[in-house]
Amino acid sequence: MINRREFLKYSTQLAALSAIPQAVFADEAKKQKLAKVTFSFSSPYRTIDYATTPHAHLEIKALIEQYTYNKIYVEIRDNGRDGIGSSLANSVRFGDTNGALISASNLSPRIPELDILNIPFWSASPEDYTRLCHSNVWKRHINDKFVKYNYVPLLHYVVGARTASTTKKYAKRIVKPEDFTDVVFRIPGSRSLQIFYKLTGARPQSIPWRLTAATARAGRFEALDPSITGLYAGPDNLRQEIGVISEIESVHDGWIAIANVDFINALDTTTRMQFLEAWEAIQQSQLAQYMKAQKLCSAEFIKRGTEIYQPSITQKNDLASTFGHERPEWDSIKKHLLGTDGMIIFDGLHKAAKG
Repeated sequence: MINRREFLKYSTQLAALSAIPQAVFADEAKKQKLAKVTFSFSSPYRTIDYATTPHAHLEIKALIEQYTYNKIYVEIRDNGRDGIGSSLANSVRFGDTNGALISASNLSPRIPELDILNIPFWSASPEDYTRLCHSNVWKRHINDKFVKYNYVPLLHYVVGARTASTTKKYAKRIVKPEDFTDVVFRIPGSRSLQIFYKLTGARPQSIPWRLTAATARAGRFEALDPSITGLYAGPDNLRQEIGVISEIESVHDGWIAIANVDFINALDTTTRMQFLEAWEAIQQSQLAQYMKAQKLCSAEFIKRGTEIYQPSITQKNDLASTFGHERPEWDSIKKHLLGTDGMIIFDGLHKAAKG
């Protein structure tokens, strides 16, 4: 097991890549040559943005190599070089890369059961989301669906709850149920989120993540819903287009680290166990990274003149009772996503989330 001193020393070495490239790259090349296998991990985010984006690239590299005693060498392929969203999911599925960081919403079109997360106001907080994704009922009814697409889920990232944020062009606060009416909302490719915003009276518009900043500048939409860290890390300087952030905590803006099944199965039994144990340690490091990034991103938004509004408990309860999971409109969605016993399964998931 890696101790804290070893991890900090190794992280410092990784962060020094740009400062002393010849020495460090020579060491990395030697380490890769001696390893039994290379694990390529692809991400849409830049490693150097670790302070504001809780992607855990450094932790993934350090901990997997340490836990496997360098039998696995980790290559971080960052900044979207292997694609983002659905194209990146395909890269993992067909073995072009061994693993990747992808949002739950981008995986939901092929693993519909994941879209249960996007029913609002039941598992949005980091605490509820973490309990849910580590529960036996989640593993049995959701995680088991990944193998059909040649995926193994490794880590459910904590990145914060979705917001109700408006662009600088619109710049109005969204807090009350009526504030959503007729607002053009940019949403990801999630059926549940589409239903949620139609229920609010908004006008949802599915726009690819990579085009979100450009379409905001063009006035194509008025509001969007990523978490604070997601808004700050968004492509093409999306952070520059945000006017008002309302922390309504509708659903968790979850990311998932997945791996190719064939890669996992090709590992010998001991190395596979060490590899999977490393991800348990990565989970703890990622949670700590998220908490720091959330504070820093909030502070940076405020510096830029973006308003961050924290709704009261009464205001949040009003939104939950008006649009939340107990509304009868969600019953058919629960059955569609979870099967004929969907209502019973959802109740189990809800209990797991609430502890």
